[in-house]
Amino acid sequence: MRSFPTEYESKKEVLFYPRQPEFFTDDILEIGPGRGDFLLSAALQCPDKKIVAVELGEKRYFKLIPRIERRGLTNILLIHGNARIVLPRYFRPDSFEKIYVLFPDPWPKKRHIPNRLMSVEFIELLVDLLRPDGELYTATDFWPYAEMIVDDAGQVSRLRNLGLPYFTTLAHFPYYNPSLYEQKWQDEGRAIYYMRFKKR
Repeated sequence: MRSFPTEYESKKEVLFYPRQPEFFTDDILEIGPGRGDFLLSAALQCPDKKIVAVELGEKRYFKLIPRIERRGLTNILLIHGNARIVLPRYFRPDSFEKIYVLFPDPWPKKRHIPNRLMSVEFIELLVDLLRPDGELYTATDFWPYAEMIVDDAGQVSRLRNLGLPYFTTLAHFPYYNPSLYEQKWQDEGRAIYYMRFKKR
């Protein structure tokens, strides 16, 4: 069984930009924004939507802040912390209409598989956070991880897979543009597995 973080993880400081809100009311969640390619694009396309991004990497978190500020975006709440700790601590059920987990670390070595973010337990948590008929989007270029995600999501009774089981194009991903690295992988002919799930 893949486990959630230790007690040590739960004691780490959580950072917020621009500030920690008194009430958490939001529409779209991205876990692991990285360079911010999707995050910034979605925020620009949907100025009326409130977008939360949870980033584990401290350096990435601080690099994202000036990118947000240069674009004058005011509809983003950026959080530095472990999503498995942050989400149940600050967000109530039915918080989001859409959740994106794009290219999570595949941890390709067999002994590192327990470190993978997407597990039955974590998917259950995400489904709790989705509003009725809300959708979960995820993508990876590592086929064993894609296979694992589909299998784990299939064990979550409240989630329906809208793919067969994958999509190979972005037509089914709203607000989405390929990241710099994703475009490079596509140009190299690397297969990318896009998955879309709907809360029952």
